[in-house]
Amino acid sequence: MDDDFLAEHVLPLINLHNQDVDILSEQMIASIDNKILHSASSLIPETDSEITLNATNEHVELTSKFFNNSQFSDIRLRVGTNIYYAHKFILAKSSDVFATLLYSQHWTSNQSEILLEEQDECQGDVFEKFLKFFYTAKVTLHESIIIGLLCLADKYNVQSLRNLCTQYMIMKAKPPNVRNGIAWYSVAKQFSLDDLRNVCIKTVAWNMEYLLSNINQNEWYQCEFDFIRDLLSTSNLVITNEYRLYTSLSDWLLARSSDNLILSYACELLPLIRFSQMLPIQLYQIEQSFLYQKNNNQQIQDLLKRLLYQAYRFHTLASLRRDIDKPEFLPLEWYLPREYTEMNITDRVDIQSTLRFGIQVDVQTCSSPVPSTERTADWKIVYRKRSHDKWTLKIHRHDALNETHAQVTAIIYDCERRVLQVDQSETFIFTISNQYDLEIVLNNPYEAKELYLLIKPVIS
Repeated sequence: MDDDFLAEHVLPLINLHNQDVDILSEQMIASIDNKILHSASSLIPETDSEITLNATNEHVELTSKFFNNSQFSDIRLRVGTNIYYAHKFILAKSSDVFATLLYSQHWTSNQSEILLEEQDECQGDVFEKFLKFFYTAKVTLHESIIIGLLCLADKYNVQSLRNLCTQYMIMKAKPPNVRNGIAWYSVAKQFSLDDLRNVCIKTVAWNMEYLLSNINQNEWYQCEFDFIRDLLSTSNLVITNEYRLYTSLSDWLLARSSDNLILSYACELLPLIRFSQMLPIQLYQIEQSFLYQKNNNQQIQDLLKRLLYQAYRFHTLASLRRDIDKPEFLPLEWYLPREYTEMNITDRVDIQSTLRFGIQVDVQTCSSPVPSTERTADWKIVYRKRSHDKWTLKIHRHDALNETHAQVTAIIYDCERRVLQVDQSETFIFTISNQYDLEIVLNNPYEAKELYLLIKPVIS
């Protein structure tokens, strides 16, 4: 069976509710055989004398009997203290690295054993599973061995197994699996697995409070620079407020081993903090903070002064944009709010309850894109549940004399207060005569517990 076909069509059949994932069970193979037969027969003109059939099940079963079997073995692999009986042809057809190793001019034909130097995490049961995949096109995956298998698949260029490992990790790093998101980010970067890297960042960004909690403080301090830079570059980061992000970054910077590192990292990371989205009292507290006041490096203080000036300027001029020539606020993203759960939460809904279905709810938010604790803008929201996993939220600004530019976000939590999903709208221009419909499709309808609605006025 073609390895690429396995990687493309097998993995979606995995039952992720099991701790171990067994790929290509007998039922899966039977299903795949039917698809192959149907596909093949559809490509071949029907005649009275010719039809294409296959015996994939029997072929795989027969081949699997030769795994680590001395019968017909023409090569032994020594890995650590273990010896595996193998077959050059099987190794070479599955891995071009083995093909080069075994059939190059440097190979001595009478050499019957080869020593493979592997990392500890790639030996023992992990290497056995890796080698068995060559014979069975089948692998049982688990979080405890996935890194070792991925390393082997990458080292020996077994692309089908590499793809299976990657897709398994992507599924296991999705929300609410924050720990996997943290642990596998560096792996994704090492092996250039961009899809996995993006999933890891998204999962952690949505659950930032988990990473910053006191119980996980050591994990936060050990995070890599690249990881923190990617997190701070994320707009849909769910956090109490931006000041919380600054204090956590300040603690991380001060925990670095040298003043040179602190300066280097501060110059790249501090501009990613959106000081414009802090309250005036929080900006003042930064001026009194240890990083600003007592750090020996004048460059960091000068950088913070410049960033604070931009924030104060935004607070002063943003509300006057209609009365004067529009002052430029660039880059625009720096002046837009993230998903703040302290100031921007407009309403909360128990997803399993039916009390609000079809009922109009009156809520209030801040009326300006400038952060404020005052809530003077009136909104109306109607919740409609169209099925067990589909919601429509109708949002209307009913007291505005002028247009209101705003973003609407729905945050879905589970019963353990972990974020499962974040749905964010583009900036919408609200008037008294229109409304915005936010369509939500729950990714985990049976785990979803609460919906938090955020309405965030933004600058245009």
